[in-house]
Amino acid sequence: MATAFYELRYRAQFFDTDAMGVVHHSNYVRIMEMARVAWLREMGVMQLHIPHGPMVLGVTNLRVEYRRPVRFDDEMHVRVQGRLEGTVFRTQYAIWSPRLSEYAALGWVDLVLMKADSLQPTRFPLEMRAELRELPWSDRWPEL
Repeated sequence: MATAFYELRYRAQFFDTDAMGVVHHSNYVRIMEMARVAWLREMGVMQLHIPHGPMVLGVTNLRVEYRRPVRFDDEMHVRVQGRLEGTVFRTQYAIWSPRLSEYAALGWVDLVLMKADSLQPTRFPLEMRAELRELPWSDRWPEL
């Protein structure tokens, strides 16, 4: 992998926007989630997102920094990277706007693995831990 991040391209839909024609602040979280799920699918660990499966990911921390508004029909390049730190899967997001030629938003989400039936935290399976700890990571985020 040449870069330390996965990238999903997304075009702002009408339903993403508010009365001003800009992407509503709450939809940035949904768009970041779409990128994370696509990334996990590509890595082959989608069993963490199957409804009614034995394990689920729970959000313990979420932060979004809004920099510039994205408008209806704007293309977004949603960049995500993550790694396992102890029992927390840390993810970082950067939403690049080609129209603006800059980052429109940055986000950070911490997730923990939980048993689906009890919602009690649990450790990631041993075979998955090493893979998640070794994911490409850039300490200079977002990458330019």
